[in-house]
Amino acid sequence: MRLFYLITKSEAGGAQTHIFQLTKYFIQLGNELAVMAYPGGWLENEIKKLGAKFYPNFYFSNRINPIDDLKAIRTIKKAIFDFKPDLVSCHSSKAGFLGRLAIKNKIPTIFTAHGWAFTEGSPFFRKCLAIFAEKLASKYCEKIICVSNFDRELAIKYKIAGQAQLLVIHNGVEKSFEIGSRKIGPRKIVFVGRLAKPKEPILLLKAFNELPIELKEKAEVLIIGEGPKRKELERFNKENNLETKIKLLGALPREEVFKILKQSEIFVLVSKWEGFPRSILEAMSCGLAIISTDVGGVKEAIDENCGILIKRGDKEGLKNALEKLLKTPSLIKKMGQSAREKAEKEFPLEKMLRETEKTYTSLLKSN
Repeated sequence: MRLFYLITKSEAGGAQTHIFQLTKYFIQLGNELAVMAYPGGWLENEIKKLGAKFYPNFYFSNRINPIDDLKAIRTIKKAIFDFKPDLVSCHSSKAGFLGRLAIKNKIPTIFTAHGWAFTEGSPFFRKCLAIFAEKLASKYCEKIICVSNFDRELAIKYKIAGQAQLLVIHNGVEKSFEIGSRKIGPRKIVFVGRLAKPKEPILLLKAFNELPIELKEKAEVLIIGEGPKRKELERFNKENNLETKIKLLGALPREEVFKILKQSEIFVLVSKWEGFPRSILEAMSCGLAIISTDVGGVKEAIDENCGILIKRGDKEGLKNALEKLLKTPSLIKKMGQSAREKAEKEFPLEKMLRETEKTYTSLLKSN
């Protein structure tokens, strides 16, 4: 089987990790793989290490530019002609849209929605444009994989596609992550994500700053990620003399991220919207108690046994959740253990890989 993946960017992220895992799995099964993305990021390097073919598309961008979009479609068609795939799997909004328009059902095609651009909390104009685009593009793929039940229901609500066309395959996480020994010292609260919309890391900094001083002295915040919101965080840190308590670590290699997760105790995700965030699953697998905004499919992973959900933009709710956990170390440990058990039982990587393989095989047989 010859598989061709498309994704807009090759920078490190949840959707990129998803493609990396699938590429690695299908290569191990003896299939031939190719990936197209805007070049120069983590995914490009990892794909080449696996021995898969990487096709750069310099016209992929999240911005709307009709001329560049037409050039991107032409680049896709050339790569398809060169690689001659049996099946095409499109990921991310822009590459997913352009890829389906380029192929137009000439080859069996699947689109994976890693959270819809029209999800709750997204801007009105963005939502309207995304609904129109997805309704159009859905005509040019046999199946749409949603990474959460929430996203499938959202697609049905806005009549993006018929129910038979929509299926759910949750993200999966490796079981091999061992819980590290928590070092004596401040309790580590960690955030992992790109410092850009829809993430709201400033909310974590503000909530932490309002904690009672005795709790702040017992904890520290580690922000892992890079992006345009970094300057806002640096400014807040400086204005409130928090440089020693809130550390901006920048973008780190995945191995380093997991090393820090294993030594941390609380994971915080604050965001205006999400699909089914892989970062939460990875934190759960490392045995962290979770505090997250209740958006997208987050509640499909987090319940009262392994974490605390807060409302979108709720700084007071976040502060209360942090205070509750920091005052009760036994609760942190209990939630962390429950989170790890749930990740291993309900969201193992092997399950995601097998269900995806089954979907591909079924689609090819029907064609």
